[in-house]
Amino acid sequence: MKKKKYSAPVFAYLYYQFLIILLAFLIREEKGSIELAINDYHHWLADIFFKNITHLGDGVILAVPILLLLFVRYSHAILLFTATMIHLVLVTVGKRILFPGMPRPGEYFKDIDFYTVPGVDIHHWNSFPSGHTTTVFMLACVFAMIFSKKGWIQVFLLGMAGLVGFSRIYLMQHFYMDVLAGSLLGVWSAFAGRWVTLSYFSSKKYKRSLYPKRKVSLQELTGSKAVLQNSQAT
Repeated sequence: MKKKKYSAPVFAYLYYQFLIILLAFLIREEKGSIELAINDYHHWLADIFFKNITHLGDGVILAVPILLLLFVRYSHAILLFTATMIHLVLVTVGKRILFPGMPRPGEYFKDIDFYTVPGVDIHHWNSFPSGHTTTVFMLACVFAMIFSKKGWIQVFLLGMAGLVGFSRIYLMQHFYMDVLAGSLLGVWSAFAGRWVTLSYFSSKKYKRSLYPKRKVSLQELTGSKAVLQNSQAT
């Protein structure tokens, strides 16, 4: 593979531009102010939308695209599998070792009467970073790499990942900073997976897939051509 393979230029450029802007808000605002401001504006349609779209960040869904990519190209599946393993390690280290037991909004605001979306179980601990956000940004970035020449697809993937990240705040499951950190870890995981894939799985055999691609020999082609000419002559 060429080094420009899996570059995701549009996705990466837009992501880091938005990240800088969003970090500026994080620096200016006190912890909890952004979450409570968002919590003040809710609508039943938004409740349904964000309650469902947030599941795109469930880690269990990653098995499906990994298996599907095996039928497209082995290197694609290896890229996603590697990025998945890296992001799982980063999230586990963050939640269980570096920042164990950090309170989520549900615990942090336990003395405040805030709105909760019906049907959503509010979690209370292990807030940092947002695992759902890490997962969806890693997944979106990997597919942006696979579609590295399709700018509009990369924009769409970034938008979807952003909505899932926002859903974690809207549902009062995570703080603003948890989501930003999760998005960054997800993107870093994808690019770490890219490095591993390009460094160790770049030979031609990894360009194959489980889907059988039958090669047609020159003899078969010439034979088919002869049959076609005979049929036209008769």
